[in-house]
Amino acid sequence: MKIITEGSLPEIPEPPADFSPSEVALAVDVGTTTIAVAAWSLSSRKILSVVAEKNAQSKYGSDVINRIECAMKLPSGGKILHDCLVKQLEKMFASALSLSSQKMPRGFRPHVGKIVLTGNSTMLSFAAGVSVEGLAAVPFTLASKFDFSVGWKELSSSNSSVVPSDAEVYFPPVVGAFIGADTVCAMLAAGFGLDSEEPVLLADVGTNSEMALFVPASSSSAARILCTSAAAGPAFEAANISCGMPSVNGAVDKVKIDGGKISVRTIGNAPAKGVCGSGLISSVSEFLRNGMVDSHGTIEEKICGGAGGDSRVSKIDLTESVSVSQSDIRNLQLAKSAVKTGLDHLLSRFESFSAKKISGQGMRFFLAGGFGSRIDIEESVRIGLLPPSLLGGVLQIGNAALFGASAILFSEKLKEKARLLSKKSTQINLAAVPDFQQKFLGNIDFEFGAIP
Repeated sequence: MKIITEGSLPEIPEPPADFSPSEVALAVDVGTTTIAVAAWSLSSRKILSVVAEKNAQSKYGSDVINRIECAMKLPSGGKILHDCLVKQLEKMFASALSLSSQKMPRGFRPHVGKIVLTGNSTMLSFAAGVSVEGLAAVPFTLASKFDFSVGWKELSSSNSSVVPSDAEVYFPPVVGAFIGADTVCAMLAAGFGLDSEEPVLLADVGTNSEMALFVPASSSSAARILCTSAAAGPAFEAANISCGMPSVNGAVDKVKIDGGKISVRTIGNAPAKGVCGSGLISSVSEFLRNGMVDSHGTIEEKICGGAGGDSRVSKIDLTESVSVSQSDIRNLQLAKSAVKTGLDHLLSRFESFSAKKISGQGMRFFLAGGFGSRIDIEESVRIGLLPPSLLGGVLQIGNAALFGASAILFSEKLKEKARLLSKKSTQINLAAVPDFQQKFLGNIDFEFGAIP
């Protein structure tokens, strides 16, 4: 599976320090689905290697809810999930350092002095060995808001670790139970600044989509950051899709319909085996553009060749072996509605900007994460995943959480900024918003006219 690890390191305020070429620091993004480790040279501030893998905790559940339940039900469940994660990190660190050693001057071997480990609130709890009991039920409380450092020996029981036992591991601050340190680090990478006069919107679109909106100070209120998360479900990862598959060779990731003829592009130009999340968006976008699916998401029988012109059509074939079903379209509608409703709510809280003003002022809109970096922006607007008013200002920034964590490795000032971003952020629970369900249902249908 191709895991997006690219990103941009924000500007470091401090001048380069005097380090030996052997001094290496590690940035880690522990995602629910994937883990990424970046090894950096402290002397050159250059990335030496990146290693990414599927999170081994997936055997205990594909999402945080199942893993929290597992931790609560199994004897010493929390320790089991902690040990599973740390053991995987040990192996990934060894791989990253082995690759890094090949880029060092002769006679130098990598030595790890510090690590910054980011992730959502649940993953950080497992990594630090903090109880997840408060995350198991309403009101969803955290045992820790993190922003602390420990020695690697306090996390790992291994005597053969490639990381020295006294290496410092820093856990960045979180906002709350649903907005973790990965969002804080992503805001750091996106350049959120509390003294800015322009609004900034950030969205990490995936199975669980986190969003943050910076609202500049006004004559009546101080600058603030509004954050929320939307449970989009696995459609974006194609996990509940009939011909769904990860973003690997053979996955359809782009669809084009011209004169009624469907053509597809696959990852690696390999024979089509299935469709990934970005391919699903591309497919439905083209179906809408060509009138093969109506505004309610229903496949048009006559256009798609229903028997006798009135028989219910259950799928549209992309190739002889890959199709998109009516159920797949419904699942995508639910996922895109969750994200769109979350974005709409954040923007509605910013009362001084109407949709036209947002577009006119050139609001910066950052799309982060693996899925957000792969999707086609215009296709996403066409299906109603992203608001048309934000189209002109979209920037796809890759794994912003990993590069925000990387920046903290080099800068105490950016670490302090991360603390400030966390303190100035307000977490909004969409489920508690009075008209959320009504707006969610209203966003399920597709919107026409945004993109020709």
